[in-house]
Amino acid sequence: MNFQNRVCQKLHEEHAAVVAMLERLAQTIARHRDSAPDAKDPMVAKLLNDLAAELPGEVERHFAFEETELFSYLGEAGNQEIGAHLTHEHGIIRPIGAALVKLIGDVRAQGFDAARWAEFRRLGQDLHDSLVPHARKEDMALLPMLDDLMDSEKETQLYEKYVEHM
Repeated sequence: MNFQNRVCQKLHEEHAAVVAMLERLAQTIARHRDSAPDAKDPMVAKLLNDLAAELPGEVERHFAFEETELFSYLGEAGNQEIGAHLTHEHGIIRPIGAALVKLIGDVRAQGFDAARWAEFRRLGQDLHDSLVPHARKEDMALLPMLDDLMDSEKETQLYEKYVEHM
């Protein structure tokens, strides 16, 4: 999927990256369904590092930009519904992501035990099941709408605002 609007293209690229990371998470959970993996296993450690590094930006910076800038822009154009719906979903996803990042800190320090693995699996599956469809929904509904509505002046303003906070 390619967008003419740089804001939309950047958000789409971030969606693709987070979906790929969450698919790795789901695969790791499926592979270790019956017993906890070694947190120091290189593939598991990389996944934990990637999640801890990427989720705060995806869940906080990305969501905040959408809510503050994009949903208000759409609201001014007469479409408050999509922003309200996606903001509601953000409210569900944020605490799951924050809890998973906090748990990853514990796992990196202490490894997995049965309780931490069960919690990791639960949170990971919840995050996958909520954030993947959310990102796809934004790619299929929000971004094309913005790509059509936004003029080049507004695009430049919002793109510069977004990339300067990366």
